[in-house]
Parts: sequence; structure tokens; C-alpha cells
Amino acid sequence: MKLYVLPPSPRALKVIALKNYLDLDCEMHLVDLGKGDQLAPAYTTMNPNQKMPVLEDDGFVLWESNAILFYLASKKPESGLWPSDPRGQADVLRWLAWESAHWDSEACGAVGYEKVSKTVLGLGPAEPVFVARGERNFDRFALVLDRSLKGRKWLTGDNFTIADFSVGAWVPSAQLLGLPIAKYTEILRWYDRLTSLSAWQRSLVQTRA
Repeated sequence: MKLYVLPPSPRALKVIALKNYLDLDCEMHLVDLGKGDQLAPAYTTMNPNQKMPVLEDDGFVLWESNAILFYLASKKPESGLWPSDPRGQADVLRWLAWESAHWDSEACGAVGYEKVSKTVLGLGPAEPVFVARGERNFDRFALVLDRSLKGRKWLTGDNFTIADFSVGAWVPSAQLLGLPIAKYTEILRWYDRLTSLSAWQRSLVQTRA
């Protein structure tokens, strides 16, 4: 398998961390967005959205980080990272959708785009109004996450799943972006559990900018 990633990105962290946790043999390829690697014809053929990450496995090409999480977890079903029961599966899907629609697009990812990505891509300075909106959304959705984690070992309960990889990957970025995540004690408790995993620690080193 081959993974095409930009390591500092949370979208890369989640798939790298899962690869490490499952001890999967996967060749890593850097996609330097600042240099325009994502615009190259060969890359655009793999992902017409011109984004990363992308997974290639014996001719099968997959984009969208949460889809990649599911595919990697399916390589080792005994891991339990993808539940076997319909309700458990629906719960994981709920959090994957929440991460993509809200935690990424409206909150952490929105602020990161203004403060970091626009500079990398040469798109000009951050727009204060969009930063402020992302910060408001962060508090809104961090509260949802914090309340959901109360009394739970992992995001969906007692079972560790790919949802923890997906949502947890944004915590380091939230900290670096200066978002007020420290006041959400349930998030920090849960994230401490994630960082106790050697695979997660190794992935943080691999994705450090």
C-alpha cells in the first residue's frame, strides 16, 4: 500500500496513526501542497479533488481520510476498530460524519485554513471575520464533544474505534492554533488516553512540522 500525505495535517495524522496502530506495511509519499504537488496531472488522476490523503492499494485508489480509516481497519477486523453490530457501526459513522461536517470544516479546520493553509498555499492573509467564526464554532462543537465523552472511556463508549482516530487527530492542531481546548476537561482526559498509545506517540513525531 501507498499513502500520499502532508504530515503536519490532522487528516494525515489520523491515517498515519491508524496505520501505525495496526502495524500495516505502507509506503509513505509526501504531498507538498506548498509546492503544488497536488496539482500534478498524475496526482489529479488519483484524486480529482487535488487534496490529500490518498491511499493506493494494488490499483485501488481511495481518497477522503475517513474512508481510508475504514479501509485500513478492514485489513484487520480482529482489531475491533470497526464494530460488528449495526448500532455500533452507526455510532462510529455518526462521529465520522460529525468530524467531517463540523469539527473539521466549521471549527478546527476552518481556523487552520485561515491561519496556516492560506499562507502555505499563497492565498493571502487570514480573514479575521472567518477566524472569529471558526473560533465560535470551535466552542460550540467542543462542548458537544466534551459532553458526549463524559463517563466514557472512548468516543463511542468502552470500545476503541476509528472514530477516536478521526476526531482525536484535531486536538494537537487546536492546541497549536490557540483554540481554548484546555477548558474542556473531558476532551483532555480522553486525549490523554490516546496519547498513552505508543502508535499515537510515534505518529505525532512523524507528523510534526
